[in-house]
Amino acid sequence: MKKALTVLAALGLVLAITGGAFAAKGLLTGADIKKGSLTGANIRTHSVGAGVFTASARKSLTGARGKTGTTGAAGLVGAKGSNGSTGATGAAGAAGAAGANGTVSPLSAVAAGPTALAAGTPATVVSVTVPAGRYVVSAKTQVSQVTGADSVTCLLESGAFTVDTSATKTGPANFAATLPLQAVTTVGASTVLSVFCLTQTGVGSAINSSIIAIPTS
Repeated sequence: MKKALTVLAALGLVLAITGGAFAAKGLLTGADIKKGSLTGANIRTHSVGAGVFTASARKSLTGARGKTGTTGAAGLVGAKGSNGSTGATGAAGAAGAAGANGTVSPLSAVAAGPTALAAGTPATVVSVTVPAGRYVVSAKTQVSQVTGADSVTCLLESGAFTVDTSATKTGPANFAATLPLQAVTTVGASTVLSVFCLTQTGVGSAINSSIIAIPTS
């Protein structure tokens, strides 16, 4: 017991001496700490900030960059947007003015005088030349026969084609009759439209002969 009291007395003396020395010196510095005497166990966790380290020290603390992760799954398709409304149809434009009527210029001819008719020999009693196109053709002639009991035939021809015929039987001497002819014909080039007449047995004449060709579409 006496020995224990002696140790405690010595320890108290040391503390009294060293305590006074620390009070006189102030705060501890690195010079007061023996090299290697402090370890990580003596430092409280999170008590030291990164600011106490040098830039090179902080850089050395950064680990290597990890590998790029795999691409994530595609997101869901968004909902379809609604269609925009269709614009209204514009008003119809005003109708243009009617064009002027075209001028129809018929082609016609009138015989200058009577044409003698003979048995079996066609005689041209009237004719007109027309350009290529489509025509409504109308013709007529008045025939008279000095010989009774005969007949007269007239032909309307477009170039080499007969497009209409008209005939009559004669009566007594000095008998007269009007023979009409008409047709619709198309010609591809300039063509002569003609009326030919002939008697069957006797002689006679054709007078007041005319022809008209009206262009049509």
